[in-house]
Amino acid sequence: MALFRNIGRAKADGSIDLPTMSFGDHLSELRKRLIYAILGAAIGIGLCLYYDVSIIEFLYQPYLIALKWAGYPPHLQYFKALGSIIVYFTTALKAGLVISSPWIIYQFWRFVASGLYPRERKVVYKYIGPSAVLFLLGVAFFFFLILPFLLKFIMEFNQQVQVPPLRPTWWETYLYRGRQVTSPPAISPSVHPLTIPMLPHDPLHFKPGVASLWFNSTDAQLRMHVGHQLLEMSAQPAKALFAPIPMLHDYLSFVTIMCLIFGLAFELPMVMLILSKIGIVTAAQFRSMWRYAVLGLAVIAVVLAPSPDIFTFASIYIPLLSLYGAGLIMATIASRPKADPEDETTEGEEHSTA
Repeated sequence: MALFRNIGRAKADGSIDLPTMSFGDHLSELRKRLIYAILGAAIGIGLCLYYDVSIIEFLYQPYLIALKWAGYPPHLQYFKALGSIIVYFTTALKAGLVISSPWIIYQFWRFVASGLYPRERKVVYKYIGPSAVLFLLGVAFFFFLILPFLLKFIMEFNQQVQVPPLRPTWWETYLYRGRQVTSPPAISPSVHPLTIPMLPHDPLHFKPGVASLWFNSTDAQLRMHVGHQLLEMSAQPAKALFAPIPMLHDYLSFVTIMCLIFGLAFELPMVMLILSKIGIVTAAQFRSMWRYAVLGLAVIAVVLAPSPDIFTFASIYIPLLSLYGAGLIMATIASRPKADPEDETTEGEEHSTA
């Protein structure tokens, strides 16, 4: 590895270009970068705690919109007694780690650069800023483009798979006798169902001692006012076989993990470019390893996917392949031979001496 190389490089003047740090210096540098990274993460978490309500509203917007579009109540649930409070703090923790990730990545690159040769260190410093921008682009790419598409696809899938008609066998009919287990027949035209008013918004005034029932057409919810409470009746598409139970913790974990995965995945082209620039892995080697890269990225997508379904896997694997291709192009461009200023100076001195 470049961090602990002890073989020098001969420069044009005959001197040896050696890394200037010992093993103890590397440990000291590692400790310093870890402290800086932890302090940055703590500041990010503190800021997210202060703006936690706004962050929660921002993070859960895509899911609530998808639920409402599909006809489900736009609410998130929890099982534990302190579930909402726990999610409040875990949201700040995970959001703080995400927003402080560019600073943490910067500290990582500073530690790597401390063990490189001066020429290699210059290359790393040059691409620290773009790597942080790429991380933020990866997070934004998932949250604003991939996440709404995934949620809408899942809701559409739920609506397309409907409850099948119930046709019990003679044995099941005997077992469940006395109960209607077949699909209910259609309502006869002579039967008049209960009619309730459809309003564009909730009423403001109610008669005391009377329960009021209406359908809010704007929110697509059946609501009731009893005493001093406004109640919302649980509603969902009647014929859908699958019905989601939107859980606070599950959604937050999914979004946080996927944002980190996409942010780090967008670093792949920059890592390939830096490795090519400093000569550790050439563009030709990247091209020759494309079969292993296809298989390796598939394994990485399987391991990183927070849920074992083909849609989450594809949402990670396809961008990884595209980013590998982009990194290959960038490494190829960076590998093109350029005139070395030191070589040109040496050649000029040789010609003048001759």
